[in-house]
Amino acid sequence: MEHSFDTHLIHTFDSFCKKVIRNEARNIKKQYARLRERQVSLTELPDSVITTFQVNDTSIDNSEVFLMLGMELLVSNLTLADAIHKLNEVKRKIVLLYYFAGFNDREIDEAMGMSVGGVWYQRKKAENELKVRLEHEGYA
Repeated sequence: MEHSFDTHLIHTFDSFCKKVIRNEARNIKKQYARLRERQVSLTELPDSVITTFQVNDTSIDNSEVFLMLGMELLVSNLTLADAIHKLNEVKRKIVLLYYFAGFNDREIDEAMGMSVGGVWYQRKKAENELKVRLEHEGYA
């Protein structure tokens, strides 16, 4: 009798192991099916999405460096950098400090000795000049 009990235990354990493996295989198949449903081929993606995957080289070789208040400010778009160069000195400083150094109007006011309203007015004028120049270059 003892032999049959040991055999029963072996068969029960064997059955349990097979059931676990079968269920795990079923789970893996379901997971792969879900992944196949969600995956999209790169050839099926629109161009607007593909451009977001591109990496732009923002090294110093492909950028313009402006020195402002002891900081080196990197402008990676050379067309924008050229348009900024064409601004007068006050507007150029305000644009660089505001957009590339992260200063607010009050901080620019303190650094340049202008009023907050003057900084705001000059920044808006510089933005409009940059907009006109970049639209002329073909950037809409």
